[in-house]
Amino acid sequence: MGAFRLLLAVLVAVSHMGKTIAGLNPGVVAVISFLIISGFVMTSLIERNYYTPEKISLFYLDRALRLYPQFLLYFGMSCAVIYWLLPGTGQAAELTFSRIASSLAIVPLGFYMFGVASTWILPPAWSLGLEVCFYLLIPFLLIFRLRGVAFVLSVSVFLVACFGYIDTDTYGYRLLPGALFMFLCGSYLYGARARGMVIAASTAGVVALIFVAIMTGLIERRPFNAEVTLGIALGIPAVYLLTRFKFHRVDELLGNISYGVFLNHFVVMYALHALWPADYDAQRVITVLMLSLLLSCVSYYYVERPVLALRHRLRRGVRYGATSSHGGEVA
Repeated sequence: MGAFRLLLAVLVAVSHMGKTIAGLNPGVVAVISFLIISGFVMTSLIERNYYTPEKISLFYLDRALRLYPQFLLYFGMSCAVIYWLLPGTGQAAELTFSRIASSLAIVPLGFYMFGVASTWILPPAWSLGLEVCFYLLIPFLLIFRLRGVAFVLSVSVFLVACFGYIDTDTYGYRLLPGALFMFLCGSYLYGARARGMVIAASTAGVVALIFVAIMTGLIERRPFNAEVTLGIALGIPAVYLLTRFKFHRVDELLGNISYGVFLNHFVVMYALHALWPADYDAQRVITVLMLSLLLSCVSYYYVERPVLALRHRLRRGVRYGATSSHGGEVA
């Protein structure tokens, strides 16, 4: 899934440069696939390594070691670029102690619409706040078998938002109550168990019909409800099919640099805006993407990769002390 994850990160970057595809925001569609992938990967990680209540804190440590190294790097770089190259802008106004401190906690980024964290220092990072909210909840849903209840409740919130009874953008895309079932679709795909596959496939089919209804005017188009439904309808089969492929080192490499591209493209955009103001024509889009890819390669090898060894040692330590893990594997 590495190449797919990199493609998703590129689509997010392209969308932030104002590009659309057939009138749809490709970045939103891509984010939904990221959520589905996250649900799949976190379920795999927990079931293989952290499937007991006493190991939940170790799961949280694992996730912090995954998210923070490159986040801190690019958040700091963005602050520096804004401070030195974009003084007097709206972005510069965000460089206050309270804004920076709340943003560094990551979770508040997912609630930026309520004014609790910065929107503009590192804009793509709002979805990391959503991710962390999911990380905090998913061990309990799996260990205490509450996934089905959570899925039904989340679908209910999403539908109410999708049809406009509550804010569509906030509750149908940005916050966990309406987005949780998207993560859980990925979770149900893990292990390819019959019940989970039926739930995921049925969800993809129903949501595809909602997307068609939105695009044909039968359901009112509201902020991002078309993109979100398309993302679900495409993301579920895509993730299922891609998880059938065997491991390949090139694919792993592409996946490794996707997180950096997702985080750093706004840093590149801010710097170019200050040094080379211009519209985002094809040349500029390619320039941003190439610089973003280069930065991501450097940050992966010199920032994230050293921490990766710590994460692997943490998981080996968890398995070493156990007599067995969920699913009957001998540790």
